Amino acid sequence: YIDICFLNRPHIAKNYIDFIKENTNIKVIYYGHDLHFLREEREYELFKDEKILKSSKKIKADELDIISKSDLSYYPSEIEVKELKKINQNFNVKILSPYMYKTREITENMDFEKRKNLLFVGGFSHKPNYDAILWFLDEIFPKIIEKNSEIKIVVVGSNMPDDIKNRECENIIIKGFVSDEELLELYENSRLVIVPLRYGAGIKGKVIEAFYNGVPVITTNIGIEGIENSEEMVILANSVNEFSDKILKYYNNKEHLEKL
Repeated sequence: YIDICFLNRPHIAKNYIDFIKENTNIKVIYYGHDLHFLREEREYELFKDEKILKSSKKIKADELDIISKSDLSYYPSEIEVKELKKINQNFNVKILSPYMYKTREITENMDFEKRKNLLFVGGFSHKPNYDAILWFLDEIFPKIIEKNSEIKIVVVGSNMPDDIKNRECENIIIKGFVSDEELLELYENSRLVIVPLRYGAGIKGKVIEAFYNGVPVITTNIGIEGIENSEEMVILANSVNEFSDKILKYYNNKEHLEKL
């Protein structure tokens, strides 16, 4: 009675795809949230840890096997499709936009005088988020408060480890998991969303969500990967000094924040 099986996540899909293909006529559609092997390859480039390289090779074999056996595979953006076509031009891979929001009124005349603080949002079970906030708090933020001690950061996300919680102080506000209502309130009151991702893959939900809520974003190239024409909509920064300098430059630049 089943025509189509929709699988996602390689560590789940690999457990079922062989049985489905060998024992049924069900068509298989696979949805990859991102290219796991690409994310881990980038993590290896950053840390040069041989365990990460070994893991990326294993998950690459799993992902390519699943894609080759699926009748159709979907990915969030052109980035993943191009990467996979480089490996095998015959892969049946297409784009499926992963983020859908209700239409909202355009935010006009946002009063940045009433807004304050930087905001970071990200689940901490996902290693790139953990690395991003550690990098920011340890290397970037000290340079910022040295020159402007009024700037504070609010850190939001589920499964927050103790070494992040323990960094709480006057300028670092740790929230951890919050409700949708509280998150919306944080977006409405924050001046700038930070996305200091050093590695990762796929379209980043936190960036789309900040865009949707009309809050200006400062991010790395990794943060806006796969989002077309997004360079004009963000403040781009890819190094410690660039990140700290641009936050200091734009935090009180109400005109530029309103434009973004």
